[in-house]
Amino acid sequence: MWLVIVKCLWWRMLLMQVLTFILVSILLAQSEVLGLLTNYFSIESPTSDETRDAYIYASLLIFSSILLMFINYVFYIGRKMGGMVRIILTSAIYCKVFRLSQTTISRVTMGHVINVASNDVHRFDECVSYFPFLLVFPIHLSVVVYLLFLKLEWSSMITLGINIIFIPLTLALATIYSKLRYKAAKVTDRRVKVMNEVISGMRVIKMYGWEYAFSQLVSRIRRHEIWFILASMMIKEFNNLLSRSVINITMLFTFSVFTLFGGILTPGILFSTLANIFFLRYSAIHFSVAMVQLFDAQVGYKRIKEFLLLPELSVISIAENAKCDDNVTLVPLTATNKNVDNDIGPRITVDHLTASWSMDICKPTLLDISFNVDEKDNALLAVVGPVGSGKSTLLQCLLKELPALSGTVSVRGSIGYASQEACVFSTSLRENILFGLPYEDQWYRTVVHACALENDISLLENGDLTLVGERGVTLSGGQKARVNLARAVYRKADIYLLDDPLSAVDSAVSRHIFEKCICGLLAEKCVVLVTHQTQYLMHCHSVLRLAEGRSVEGDSNEATTNQVVETRAVTVTESSESLSYEDDAANEDDTNLLHVPDEERAHGTVSMKTYCQYFKAGGGYLFTALAFGLYIITEAVIVITDWWIADWSQCSVHDNLNSSYSSTCLLSNSERVQIYSGLTAGLIALSFIGKAFMCGLLIRSAQVLHNRMFSHVLRAPIYFFDTNPIGQILNRFSKDIGFMDDTLVSKLSIFFTLTFQNVGLFLISVVANYYLIILVVIILVAFIGIRWYYLKTARDIKRLEAIARSPIYSHLSLTLQGLSTIRSYSMESIMIEKLHQYQNQHTQSWYLFIVTARWFSTRLDFLIALFLATFVLTSVGLSQVLDPALLSLTLTYSLQLTDVFAFYMRTSTEVESLMVSPERVIAYGKLKVEASLETLSPKSHPPPNWPDKGNIVMNSVSYKHSVNGPQVLNDISCTVISREKVGIVGRTGAGKTSLVSALFRLEEPAGGSIVIDGVDICTIGLHELRRNISIIPQDPVLFGGTIRYNLDPFDLYDESDIWRALEQVQLKSAIEGLDEGLLSIIREGGSNFSVGQRQLFCLARALLRKNPILVLDEATANVDIKTDSIIQEVIREQFSECTILTVAHRLNTVMDYDKIMVLDKGVLVEYDEPYLLLSRPSSYLGQLVDQTGPINANKLRNIAFMIHEKKLGLVENLT
Repeated sequence: MWLVIVKCLWWRMLLMQVLTFILVSILLAQSEVLGLLTNYFSIESPTSDETRDAYIYASLLIFSSILLMFINYVFYIGRKMGGMVRIILTSAIYCKVFRLSQTTISRVTMGHVINVASNDVHRFDECVSYFPFLLVFPIHLSVVVYLLFLKLEWSSMITLGINIIFIPLTLALATIYSKLRYKAAKVTDRRVKVMNEVISGMRVIKMYGWEYAFSQLVSRIRRHEIWFILASMMIKEFNNLLSRSVINITMLFTFSVFTLFGGILTPGILFSTLANIFFLRYSAIHFSVAMVQLFDAQVGYKRIKEFLLLPELSVISIAENAKCDDNVTLVPLTATNKNVDNDIGPRITVDHLTASWSMDICKPTLLDISFNVDEKDNALLAVVGPVGSGKSTLLQCLLKELPALSGTVSVRGSIGYASQEACVFSTSLRENILFGLPYEDQWYRTVVHACALENDISLLENGDLTLVGERGVTLSGGQKARVNLARAVYRKADIYLLDDPLSAVDSAVSRHIFEKCICGLLAEKCVVLVTHQTQYLMHCHSVLRLAEGRSVEGDSNEATTNQVVETRAVTVTESSESLSYEDDAANEDDTNLLHVPDEERAHGTVSMKTYCQYFKAGGGYLFTALAFGLYIITEAVIVITDWWIADWSQCSVHDNLNSSYSSTCLLSNSERVQIYSGLTAGLIALSFIGKAFMCGLLIRSAQVLHNRMFSHVLRAPIYFFDTNPIGQILNRFSKDIGFMDDTLVSKLSIFFTLTFQNVGLFLISVVANYYLIILVVIILVAFIGIRWYYLKTARDIKRLEAIARSPIYSHLSLTLQGLSTIRSYSMESIMIEKLHQYQNQHTQSWYLFIVTARWFSTRLDFLIALFLATFVLTSVGLSQVLDPALLSLTLTYSLQLTDVFAFYMRTSTEVESLMVSPERVIAYGKLKVEASLETLSPKSHPPPNWPDKGNIVMNSVSYKHSVNGPQVLNDISCTVISREKVGIVGRTGAGKTSLVSALFRLEEPAGGSIVIDGVDICTIGLHELRRNISIIPQDPVLFGGTIRYNLDPFDLYDESDIWRALEQVQLKSAIEGLDEGLLSIIREGGSNFSVGQRQLFCLARALLRKNPILVLDEATANVDIKTDSIIQEVIREQFSECTILTVAHRLNTVMDYDKIMVLDKGVLVEYDEPYLLLSRPSSYLGQLVDQTGPINANKLRNIAFMIHEKKLGLVENLT
């Protein structure tokens, strides 16, 4: 990978190297000229020739400073090249994603991929800027040692010896730092992964009352991460201190040995040596930073390389794994043919297919599956079976996402694929359907009608041009499923693979889609339909029933494998009545009215309040003041140490002239060495203590602010997550926290060091040459003005750059989720182009930032050159009236000022730009939160065993998804008696899920009250409410971790209780078959379990909690009839003493309930016993029943009648 980077950017790297050599050469020349000029300052009565030479030396110094102003362009080249490397690596990572096999994706978490693409790639930015010093520093050191040898003779070898020791020590520290950063990155991966799961599953976490469990989990990971970060930052700061201290140590030993052995330390020797060593420190610091950045980049390189070398999508050799059966014949999987032979036509042929996600033939997911589909005689194949039977896996094999262990799969023709979990992209609804294809008006309208999307589109603010938000957040589950289906149909493919597209819609819409789309538009196509809707099997040409990955015979009343229906009807409607779904989208829980806002960004200066909050979080004002005090004392000791050595040289001159210069000249060389040694030791100790203290303070601040942000995000209302993309929220927990943990700590440490260093420099300049005070004031005013003018632009550019990063990670995240869909349509190039668009948008703001930084640096360099020119020329003219020691010392400092002050100003602006990250984190730490989790008032505490009966009374309940949003429930009033089973039905979007949200107080009711067993739920804590109501949610969510953790995160139940719950939901055998049992790991998002199995896990959670109220929010939408019957049986047996509220798409599920609640457009239109409702002439429930078809409608009415008669019989017996 390094070779690829060098190959792409070699000439830019060569240009940087040459410019860096020129820069160092100028610094060496300045050192020698400085020595000649300081000798002039020590002459008591210079001649005119000496004065003329002095002005020549001064002119050379000024010219070299101006030249440096242009040579500093090398750092701009470095920043620009770092951005190029970032773009190259991000693109490589994204392109690699498209080549990952599904087995690989199941092992690689989304958090890991995002962390690699953000933090690991970012490590290369700084590394590229500093890499030339890896070669320049050794050469610079060699030249300096040679020049010092000419002045100090063998004493100069000390400089070489110390630096020879310094280099391997730096390498050793950099290696330790690299290992710590690698470990920290691993923990960061885990934290980002957990955060991704938490944000994605926030609705479930809130309804289960699991905030504390996940808060403890994230806090534990974060503490572990902080330990590695703190250790690595301490090593990094010690390494930086070493690179600075090595100069002080070098000067101490070199000058001490030189003078103790009789050398005369003249100002010319001293200050040229000082300048050489100071400039060598400049190279040494950059070398040290380069080493740290190189090892840091090596961590990123290693992690990126590991990712890029992950197994790719291909036929994987399983010879090593095929140990169970020596007779197994391994036949390569034939490639999908996009070009169809007209004589043969589109077809699918599967012959003795065996496949496994684990690539282990001993544990196949599919075993010996065979079937054919062709457009002539067997065009519509239904695939049915219980959850986890391998239905979705079969489609993955047809898509070549899962390679076969044995057998053959031949797919001839282009493919249209609709995944079970709808893949919706953050663009307009129309673009989601077109998905890169040109717009054909008539065909588009036909597809939209067939997929029952016309009325949904008419209700959207901008029609089909409405942006649907990340993952289709503005759409309901049913709408997303239909958009997903429409995308597949629009492609005019030869073969359609439809993975349960009817599960997320109600019966009317389901029949419309089957009639108009599957048996209409796709009548002449090859279709493989995975479904749990068995009422449609009679209209399929053949049915493939799967059980435990094997093909089995069906029931007598259902079509069986290879049973051919003579005609495939264009319509399956069993009456002449047209289906009515006009109102299906009328409300959609008003999710279509959700507005997805642009990411919030602050404007103007990062406020002083932000700085105060940032430092206060690290330890309060006292510790902050103590840290600053240490920096001030350290700088004072630095100035005193440098003044001491300058005074020493002047004493040497005056000793030779037998004249008195100051009282310190009375000291012997050995006494001067002792004092100098003490000052140097104190300087090093204070520097380390100050930096370590500041480092600890800033990392603690990052820890506190992260915890505060996480706490507020965890407690934010659910509307916040509905309207803010996951990538946008995750960006603050990954990139912004990453900046605060590392980059900001380093930059602030440098900033504070340089602040006090420059203050000391200007003070010494004024003391040495008091005529400069006016110029210093003017230049400082100019500095402040330019800085203010620059920051006014740069700060907002940096904010825009931070915001522009989010879509890149969101796009990457969405690509991983919809990878099968993207690959099935061969849309990789379109998605890559979309990434390039996001990268271009980000690069625009990022490039503006570095260009404005270059503009700022150029003007700073000019002001510094002006200051240096004025100082040098006035010093030469006034050398006879000014203190020569201070004058020489100040001039030595001033030469560094060109780089030091410009670097300081750049650092100060970078700090302010980076302070946008704490600003963003602090903003999330102030998010509005839900009501208290615990009941605050003792008077409001519910009784100890509340709720004990399960009575629910709703009094004129109105509900909004947000305070300012539209009302989605209007004046709902009803009573649910203890132990009643109540079904909640209505067309898609009628408000069913909103009613569940109101019961769980996901938002506070807009009006009215809900009373459970005599307690108003708005008067108690959210945990006391939510933990006492069990729910099986619409979207079954599993979290990464063990099976036991997913069922019992608080460790409240015995293992026997957990096994009993798993046995009751018929998952025990599946879990026992896993190697680790309850400790087996669930992959991210529960990807190693089917959707139906995930739903059964949710049922097991409810069984463990044993609450008197159970809510099922369309819990059986994605499961087969058998699993549905399992769930219903468990509910009847285990929850017979509970009050049950069931939101249902399938009327079969709730027709035997005590009562049914019918909602329409957020209004309760009917609520009574099913039979009584069906007896009414114009019953809403009756309309819904009739829309299921005459046969099923009669069945439902009979169930309602039988339940009614049963109740009457019970009443008669009681009387």
